[in-house]
Amino acid sequence: MCRFFIALYLVAISADSIALSYQSENFTIEYEENVPYEVIEKLASRVEENRKVVLGFLNRSSEYNGTPIKESLVVHVSKTKRTPYQHWNTIHIPEKRVLAAFAKNDSKDKGMAVIHELTHVYAVSAYRKKIKNGHEDRFYDDGLAVYLQHEFGEKPEYPDFGTNLYRAVYKLAEKYGSLIPLAKAEDVRHASKSGVGRQLAYLQEGAFTNFLIENYGLSAYLKIYNGASPKSVTGKSFSTLETEWQNFVSLFADN
Repeated sequence: MCRFFIALYLVAISADSIALSYQSENFTIEYEENVPYEVIEKLASRVEENRKVVLGFLNRSSEYNGTPIKESLVVHVSKTKRTPYQHWNTIHIPEKRVLAAFAKNDSKDKGMAVIHELTHVYAVSAYRKKIKNGHEDRFYDDGLAVYLQHEFGEKPEYPDFGTNLYRAVYKLAEKYGSLIPLAKAEDVRHASKSGVGRQLAYLQEGAFTNFLIENYGLSAYLKIYNGASPKSVTGKSFSTLETEWQNFVSLFADN
């Protein structure tokens, strides 16, 4: 009998902790009751605007073939996560960041990286399915996400905080001691949850994406994103492109 009442008690606790939900035409927001409804409405508006921006950018090229993620988008306002992240059709945004983003003059507003995480949902590279040293290979995925967040985000955010991506790479590489070889960027990014190396890896992936799109166009970039070799698309090997990119980054030495 005691076990029966304990089980009922646990079920009740579980039921109380189930998130509330806000349903829009294109996604669902899951949140806890301590988050004001008006904040959720503002978040929904932000997500919808950013969703249109990401898809609008990608659809500029006929090389964009949509996403293999067919489940409806879910935005989970998390009480436990410290940084935004994406898992399949769900983007997780820390509750503290959501509250800060829509508070007046909140100095703790670190940004929600909505465009970054939406990019991960709507643009899945051919490489992400490949496991590299125990992790998904997101070199191009994070490159595109960092680039779009930089270009279209509402406010300066990690990893560039509004600075030109090439300039940000050069300055942080000075602090780190050198550029990270692009083939090692993912290893360095996963080596720690924070720190200069992780930030530089993100920046380099974003700046290399910036370089490819600027020099060869979005369609060429998406061909590479979808699995074509850089040489078949650009006529240059990955190592040659990396050298050209490094040379361009070095131009920001005196800036």
